[in-house]
Amino acid sequence: MKISVIVAAYNVEAYIEKCLESIISQTYKNLEIIVVNDGSSDNTLKLIKKSSSSDNRITLINKPNGGLSSARNAGLDIATGNFIGFVDGDDYIANDMYEVLINNLIKTSADISICNLQRVFKGGEVYFEKYPSGDLVILNNIEGMRSLLEANTIHHYAVDKLYRRALFDGVRYPEGKIFEDVFTTYKVFAKSNRTVYSDAAKYYYVQRADSILRNSFRKKKLEYLEAIEEMTIFINQYYKDLLEYTKFYYAYGSCGLLIELLRYNYKFPENEFYTIGKLLTRNVRKSSFIMLKTKDVSKIYKILSICSLLGYGFCKTFISNKIIMGYFYKEKELF
Repeated sequence: MKISVIVAAYNVEAYIEKCLESIISQTYKNLEIIVVNDGSSDNTLKLIKKSSSSDNRITLINKPNGGLSSARNAGLDIATGNFIGFVDGDDYIANDMYEVLINNLIKTSADISICNLQRVFKGGEVYFEKYPSGDLVILNNIEGMRSLLEANTIHHYAVDKLYRRALFDGVRYPEGKIFEDVFTTYKVFAKSNRTVYSDAAKYYYVQRADSILRNSFRKKKLEYLEAIEEMTIFINQYYKDLLEYTKFYYAYGSCGLLIELLRYNYKFPENEFYTIGKLLTRNVRKSSFIMLKTKDVSKIYKILSICSLLGYGFCKTFISNKIIMGYFYKEKELF
C-alpha cells in the first residue's frame, strides 16, 4: 500500500534538505514523495532537484507562488497513493513515523492515524504537545470530532496525520486563506468512521521567528474566526450535540488574537486598533463562562476572560503590562 507524502516548500532553503532526508529515510519504503515548490525565490528549488536526483520516488511540482493551500491542493490533485500524508518543508519527521501511522491505521481499521507532535526551538530545545505515555486511543466518528473540537490531544494540524485518500474526495484546502487547517480538517474528520491516535512523538515542528503565524498581528489573522464560524455552521447541521465546543474554540481564538494585538506594538491607526480590540473583547466576554469553567485553559486566558467582563480598557491594561507578560511568557529562541 502506497503513501503519498505531500511536501509544500516556499523559501525554505535552510530546512528543505533535512526535511526531505527525513522522508527519504523512512523505514516504510512504499512512498510517493510529491514536493511542491511554491514559487520560491531562494535556493529551495535547486535543493529539491538535488534530492530528487538521488531518489526516483520524488515527484517535483514547480509552480508560481499561491500559498500553502494551493501547494497542498496541487499535490492532492496528482497523488496516487492509498493514503495521504503532509509534511511542511521547514519541518522534519522521525524515520519511523509513517510505519507507525500506517501500522496503527491497518491494525485498527481506521481512516485517520495520528501521532504526537514536538515543537523544536533553536538550540535543540523540544516542547511536547503531550508527553508520551504509550497509549493508543481508538475513536468513532463522533468521538473523533469531539476530540478534534476539544483540541487537548488531537488538533487541526494537517501534518501529524495519515489519511485514507478517499477522505479528500471533494475536499480541498481554501486558497488565499491562512489557518487553512482549521478551515479543512473537521471536514475530513466528518468522513472518517474511525480515528486512531498514538501519543508517540514523531513529527518535529520547527519554530521559526519569521513564520506567518508567529508573533505578529495582521487583520488577515481574523480569518481564524471566519474558519470557526464556518465550522460552527457545519457542526450545528451535523453534530448539534457538539456545538458547545465551537463556542469555546471561538472564545479561545479571540483570546489569542487579543493578546497578540495588545502585546506587541502595531502601527494600526488608533481607531482601527480600537475597533479590532473591542470586537475581540466582545467575543471573549460572550463566552467567558466557558473559558473559566474549562479545566485545561491557561491562567492568562482565564484572567483575560475576567478582564473582558470589565471592558476593553481592562484587557488592554493587563496585556500591555510587560512585567505580567514576562511572567506568563518565557520566550524561547526561535530559528
